[in-house]
Amino acid sequence: MSIERSAELLRLALPWMARQRAGLHPVSYAVWFEYVARTNPALRAAIDEHLAREGALDEFATQALFVRHVADVDPATAQRLVDRIQRVLGGLGEAAGTAGTHAARYSSSLGQLAAALAGGDTVRGIGSKGAPNGPAPRRLADVVAEVIADTGTMRSQIGGLQQRLADSRREIDRLRDEVRRAREDALRDSLTGLSNRRAFDQALALCLSRAAAPSAPAAAPSAPAAAPAAAPATGAWVLLADIDRFARINDAYGREFGDHVLKAVADALRTLVPEGATLARVDGEAFALLVDDADAAAALALAERVRVHIGGARLRRSEQEAAERVTLSVGLARAREGEAAPALLERAGTALRQAKDSGRDRVVDAG
Repeated sequence: MSIERSAELLRLALPWMARQRAGLHPVSYAVWFEYVARTNPALRAAIDEHLAREGALDEFATQALFVRHVADVDPATAQRLVDRIQRVLGGLGEAAGTAGTHAARYSSSLGQLAAALAGGDTVRGIGSKGAPNGPAPRRLADVVAEVIADTGTMRSQIGGLQQRLADSRREIDRLRDEVRRAREDALRDSLTGLSNRRAFDQALALCLSRAAAPSAPAAAPSAPAAAPAAAPATGAWVLLADIDRFARINDAYGREFGDHVLKAVADALRTLVPEGATLARVDGEAFALLVDDADAAAALALAERVRVHIGGARLRRSEQEAAERVTLSVGLARAREGEAAPALLERAGTALRQAKDSGRDRVVDAG
C-alpha cells in the first residue's frame, strides 16, 4: 500500500473513531482502518450490524471485533503488534505536539505584527505605548524578524512531522504485512505445511454457507423442449483419512520417524488435491479433504485414489532396514441440504471408524 493511500485511509478512519464510545487507541485505529479500507468484508458487516443495533462501538465491542476479525492470531503476537502500533502512534503524537507548540508561538507573533500594523505606530514601536508599568515598545523590524524566524521554525517542524508521518506509514504497512503472515501461520500446520483444523473448519463453513444461499430462479422456456438427460447430482464432500496403526509406527521407529511419515503422507496427498479443494491435517495422524463440487462417482474415485496412492508407497529409515508400508482408512460423506458442519463431520468420522473396524486400508462412503 502506498503512502498516499495509507494517509487517505487514516484521514477516513479518524472521524469514525471519534464518533464511538471507545478510546482513540491502536486497537480502535486498526479496526476502523480495516473498515474504511474495505478489505475485510466480515469485519465491515459486523460493524454495520452493531452500529445499526447500538449506534456506536464501546470498548468491549471494539476489542471483540479486533480479536475476531483483525488480529486473529495468537495472544502473544497480537500483544506485540499492538505494542508496536502504540509506539508508532505515540511518536506521531509527540511530533504533532511539538509542531502544535511552535504553531502557538507563531500565532502569537503574527498577532503582535497584526496589532502593530493596525495601530499604525510603526516608527516609535509596538507595545504598551508608554504605559508606566508596561514593557518597552518593540521596533517593528524586531517583530518582523521574530515572525520570519518563527516561520522558519514552523517550516522545519512541519517537515519533521511529514517525515515522521511517512516513516510511521511505512511501519504500519510492515505491521499489516506481519499481521497477514501471522494470520496465515495461524491457519497452517507447522509440521506438514498443510492447512490446520481451524482453516479447514473455516473453509467448510464458507462452503456450506454458499451452498445454502438461495439461487436465482431459472427463466421458463419459451417453448417445450425435450428434457435433457439428468446430470449426476453434485455437492460438497468431506473426506477424512487416518494413517493406519500410526501409534505402532511411532513406538517401533520413534517420534522423529513418525513425523517423517506424516510429512511424506502430506506431500503425497498434495499431488492428488483437485483445484479449489482444501487439504488439512486436522489431528495427529488424521487428514481431511474438502471438495466443493463433485458427484458421487467422482468423490468415491478420489477417495480410492488417495487410499491406493498412499498404500503403494514404502518408507524406510535407512537402506539397511525393511521398508514400512503406510496405509490409510478413509471415510467419505456428502453434505446434505441444510446440514451443519458438525453433523457432516460426524458422519464422515463414523464412516472412517467403520473403515477401521472392517479391516483398515479401505474407503467407506456414508453417502
